[in-house]
Amino acid sequence: MKKLYTAIAILALAGTAASAQNSVVDNPANKSYFGLRLGGEITCPGKITSHGVGISVFDNGGGVEFGGIFNAPLVANLYLEPGLMFYYNTYSYKDDMIEELDDDIIFDGASIRKFGMRIPVMLGYHFDFTPTTKFSLFTGPELEIGFTAKEHITGHNIELTEDLYDDGGDMNRVDLLWGIGAGFTIQQFYVGVKGSLGLLNMYNYNDISFHENRVTLSVGYNF
Repeated sequence: MKKLYTAIAILALAGTAASAQNSVVDNPANKSYFGLRLGGEITCPGKITSHGVGISVFDNGGGVEFGGIFNAPLVANLYLEPGLMFYYNTYSYKDDMIEELDDDIIFDGASIRKFGMRIPVMLGYHFDFTPTTKFSLFTGPELEIGFTAKEHITGHNIELTEDLYDDGGDMNRVDLLWGIGAGFTIQQFYVGVKGSLGLLNMYNYNDISFHENRVTLSVGYNF
């Protein structure tokens, strides 16, 4: 009888271990949830290119984004995560580019300041190492729609602002980016990093090409 009890105990432990191991990639407790996200970003404007020649005009800048996500399980630990984010970011002209703006005026600085919204749709997979600890990898498109974009120039006794989205403006409002990232979830708290590569030409000229990229570090809370 003792041998029977021992065999049952061994089988139970083996089943528990197998179930725990399987839940790493296929957790039966998966469920949908909403989450809030706050991110700090590094804006990485690319070169302005024309006829195969590229010029580095802008320095990297910074920004923030805030919004929410909805995480929907698909199969096993595969999930779909659409979101809605609002952002504000800036980047500045390089010093040598500022000198070329106008020979008759001494400029102190020139920057581009943008505000708008993003709609990311990430497809990802999470690995559940414990019931409260997850590691996720994800990728997907991000639609970005600009509300305002201002070119802000300051100099000796002057301050100029130009709307880059108005009729005849230099920039397009809509961009499509492709994001790739990873994140950790511990209980309800989230931290992650994502790189986003701009796919559309943001300059409003057929013979000039310019793309915007960024890196975002986010923290959040899942409900």
